[in-house]
Amino acid sequence: MSPLSRLLLGGFLTLAVVMGVGRFYYTPLLPIMRAEHGFGVDTAGLIAGFNFAGYLLGSLLVTLVSGAAMRLATFRLGLVLSVATTLAMGFTENLPLWYALRALSGIASALAMISAAGIIAEALARIGQEARIGWVFGGVGSGIAASGLLVHLAEPHLSAASLWIAAGLGCAALLPVMLAFVGDRDLQAFARTHPHTKRIPRPLPFWPLFASYTAEGLGYSVFATFIVAIVKSRPGLEDIGSWVWIIVGLAGLPSCLFWSALAERIGFSLALLLAFLTQILGIPLPVMSDSGTAALAAAVLFGGTFIPITLLTMPLGRKGLNGRGFAVLTAGFGLGQMLGPVATGWLVEGPADYDTALLASAGVVTAGAAMLAVAMARREGVA
Repeated sequence: MSPLSRLLLGGFLTLAVVMGVGRFYYTPLLPIMRAEHGFGVDTAGLIAGFNFAGYLLGSLLVTLVSGAAMRLATFRLGLVLSVATTLAMGFTENLPLWYALRALSGIASALAMISAAGIIAEALARIGQEARIGWVFGGVGSGIAASGLLVHLAEPHLSAASLWIAAGLGCAALLPVMLAFVGDRDLQAFARTHPHTKRIPRPLPFWPLFASYTAEGLGYSVFATFIVAIVKSRPGLEDIGSWVWIIVGLAGLPSCLFWSALAERIGFSLALLLAFLTQILGIPLPVMSDSGTAALAAAVLFGGTFIPITLLTMPLGRKGLNGRGFAVLTAGFGLGQMLGPVATGWLVEGPADYDTALLASAGVVTAGAAMLAVAMARREGVA
């Protein structure tokens, strides 16, 4: 296997483990955990909120990391901690410990994902192959699909605790590959035989882009946390709840490659706006119809956009604020996604229901698209 293939495979598996499983495995397990332990939607939202708060903290901590050796060590620490916290969720039923473990899992996800993405992106940049980072981010979708399929197949036979342990053991089995494959690689020989010319995205005005990305964090997190529980709560749709999450993952698998290729053709800003609009079409579909077709269509539209929105936003804002744009954008997104599940739990346990929460999240993402349009209008030309 070539050094480039090893690097891309290591990154792909890393994002499958720390994001697809470590960060999002809670979504298909939520209905099972609620059935077994009897907690309300407000508690469910808090568990998710602690995870997203941990991700926010981790994304801030990783900005303090400098140097190749420290970044590689941070990646390895985050990866091992992510697997350990997934496993540990199966060994306790204590709610405060769940909060702590999900917070640690969020920190670990951020440390491993941001460090690995940075290592790989810099290695690819040295050989003019930045577009190949889309293969790495496809790992998120594969992790979502694989873990969703595990829940679908094993739910009749295993408890939620056993499902946490099963996923943790599966991720642990991949640790040696990820630890060995992600690192600095000599890719110059590949560069000489595979020249590539890429479009350079022109930055957008930073603060409207920040507002847009923060709104996306808040809006997407509602769907990403509760969609399986929402579908399973609908009469006649109980059996397709797990399939909705599997479809989200399968749609996410090629999504970064598709949107990256589109951005190369029409510009990053316009491609990002189209991704927002596509997601806005998908989020409210389960409200508009109780049919399984609507739920599955929503899964395709959401799964095909939520990862690429991040991938397309970062090049447009990372140079803002004297080079601190990446950290500030990530912090805004993290704050938004932390608040989304908590607010949903409060709404559903109080004055509203899941439909209201989904419509509100679609409205927030719409506001994000509007702010993106403002950013595009304030900058001449299209990148």
